[in-house]
Amino acid sequence: MNCGVVKLKRAKLGFTAWPLYRKLFLVMALISLVPVLIVLCVALMLTYRTMEEQLVYDSKMSVEWLQERLEMEIEDYTRTFYEFEIDKDFRSALSQWCLQGDELNYSSKLELITGLNQTVSINRNINAIELYNLSRDKALIAERSSTFFTDTAGRLEQWLSRDEALQSNLVFLRSGREILLMHQMHRFENGEPYALLVLRLRAYFVQDILDAIKSTPQESIILFNDQGEVIESDMSEYAGFGAEEALGYAERLSGTISGHTHENGCYWFYRSVSGGKLNIVQAMPDSAIRSSLEGTLVSGIFVAILAVAASMLFSAIVSRVISRPIVELANTMRSSTFEDNVLVRSQRSDEIGFLLDSFNLMQKQNKELVDSEYTSQIARRSAQLQALQSQINPHFLYNTLQVIGGLALRKNAPEIYSVTTALGDILRYSLNFTDETVSLAEELHYFESYLSIQKQRFGDKLHISIAVPGEIAAAPVPKLILQPILENSFQHGLPDKKACWDISIEAVRRDGRLEITVSDNGVGIPQEKLAELRETLRTANYGGLRSGRHIGLANVNMRIRLRDGGDPFGVDIQSVEGEGTVVTLVLRDRLGEEGNNELHRSDN
Repeated sequence: MNCGVVKLKRAKLGFTAWPLYRKLFLVMALISLVPVLIVLCVALMLTYRTMEEQLVYDSKMSVEWLQERLEMEIEDYTRTFYEFEIDKDFRSALSQWCLQGDELNYSSKLELITGLNQTVSINRNINAIELYNLSRDKALIAERSSTFFTDTAGRLEQWLSRDEALQSNLVFLRSGREILLMHQMHRFENGEPYALLVLRLRAYFVQDILDAIKSTPQESIILFNDQGEVIESDMSEYAGFGAEEALGYAERLSGTISGHTHENGCYWFYRSVSGGKLNIVQAMPDSAIRSSLEGTLVSGIFVAILAVAASMLFSAIVSRVISRPIVELANTMRSSTFEDNVLVRSQRSDEIGFLLDSFNLMQKQNKELVDSEYTSQIARRSAQLQALQSQINPHFLYNTLQVIGGLALRKNAPEIYSVTTALGDILRYSLNFTDETVSLAEELHYFESYLSIQKQRFGDKLHISIAVPGEIAAAPVPKLILQPILENSFQHGLPDKKACWDISIEAVRRDGRLEITVSDNGVGIPQEKLAELRETLRTANYGGLRSGRHIGLANVNMRIRLRDGGDPFGVDIQSVEGEGTVVTLVLRDRLGEEGNNELHRSDN
């Protein structure tokens, strides 16, 4: 085997063909790299869990703080409404206006206006106070710039659309940029409502509270009133949900003890304020946890890179030191050939020295073996190929002569000339031992001459199809490999077939092999005989078929094996009794150039 073949095989081995120092480097790098990666992954997982627990705890505390803060705000505004309720002068003036239906005198008007203006002036979060006379559809509006009486008109649409079953002593509604805080006043005698107080609050003070409790920018907070309307919200740009989804979580979590859950990539927190007058929903996405880990992740990766670089450097140095003497020995062995008979001299007494001594002994023995055996083996193989190629099936010549004689006796027809011409081509082709290898196209040309004679024997009963791509037609093949296969079909597979005889020939290239398939629709081969035939072909036992019916198969099989080097090359047989036989010739693909045209012919 020459050096070029050795290099080709070594290139196909992949990792096993790598130099020793590369293998050592890879193994040592993996040994040092894997623990670093494992430690990094475990550290990140623990950090992630710790950060997750911390952020969840912080969010729970934030929601509870917001709950307490809103409770305090509501308590302050409840006290404001209560002060109006217990102020005798204010309540007397309001009763005169709402219950008695009298026109207000100057002092009563002054009492109502003064009470409202004082409340507006002492609380900077109040834009205006509105006092509605529910029995007369009148309103007293106290703004920071003015105070006036007016008709109710459409000012109470939100209040009137509210469900009557809901509480009315403290109600939150949203109107544009203001938050409406409403309180309905009732008569002591029968509990009927007669007036409605409305505080118009600036929304920014609630927005400031929401923004202050957020621990990460990715969090979102929504405040709902008792009828599910959004009072205020601070939505993150990362929020992938709407108010309806948040309200759904509020309804689900309102009956739970923990008041939080983790669903759809978010942690959801819920708290109720003042018995449900307000409801808080806070959402913290998982991305908030991941973004909090960015700094830790970058630091961990930096440390891991340093550790990996150090381990790589150490692995490279150690692998070079260990593998250097072995690599030098391998280079010496690679440069040595049988022709040079190079002997390596070494003074080493370690394992490397032992390998060098063994190499010298192997070189000497191989040289002697080649000198004694190589020439005789080549001569025997050449003689064996010549002998196998020179066999010609006598049955074919006998049948052909019968056809010629029958035609000559019956009629004087030009078919006799074509038959005898085809027979001459066949004899000239088969008895020419100059070329052991021909192109597939030449073999098919000979095959066509053979088929022209068979057509004369069997007439229209015989159908032949050939499908050989043009690129394969130039492929070199052993001479006379198709005729023995077809001869077996005509002798054993087709004579007992009453219907038409179909024979097809196909050729393909696949994974470095040239496969030529010959199939017929004959009576097939019994399973026991097929198993015996396969075993004999597999073991390349030509003597086992010398006296049998399938000598042509053994001939072709042995020639292909001798030519292409044994398995997986040779003859493969597939047959189903009663349906037909498929014979596949597997040869080494020796075609150098690929063509584009295809030859498809059908002979019926």
